[in-house]
Amino acid sequence: MLAPVLYSDLLGSKNPVRVLAATPGRIEALVRGWDSKRWSRSYGRGKWNAAQIVLHLAHDEIGWWSRVRFVLSTDGYVVQPYDGAAWVALETPTPGQTALATFTALRRLNVMLCRRLSPRQLARRCRHPLVGQISVEWIIQTLAGHDLHHLQHLQAIAAL
Repeated sequence: MLAPVLYSDLLGSKNPVRVLAATPGRIEALVRGWDSKRWSRSYGRGKWNAAQIVLHLAHDEIGWWSRVRFVLSTDGYVVQPYDGAAWVALETPTPGQTALATFTALRRLNVMLCRRLSPRQLARRCRHPLVGQISVEWIIQTLAGHDLHHLQHLQAIAAL
């Protein structure tokens, strides 16, 4: 049995691949013209600033899509968990535009892979020690909802 998809409440009936493809452009439009002071704003006390949020999205392109590639090419793959906050801490400060350029480039590559996947590949499973059984499709849906989750944070920062 597959684990429940994370952020499914945000994704709803939206097409996850379209969400994944659209997110970089939505973020680029939102942050256009931001200076370093604006990138350093947070949506709440003790929360990541805008640059850190986009850096986190770039890290997830590395971490989660590496997992997709392992699931597709390795039978019996078991996910190695990582601490996203620790990854962000390692690379803070990173300029927001650098994080965005990295996220955008990686996402383009990963969406191309995503669009090539067959139903059989989407159904391939692995075990995540903290979540349980997940599939490639589960990862895609979760990442799309995750995009929407963090897009809300960036929109809150933009409204400040």
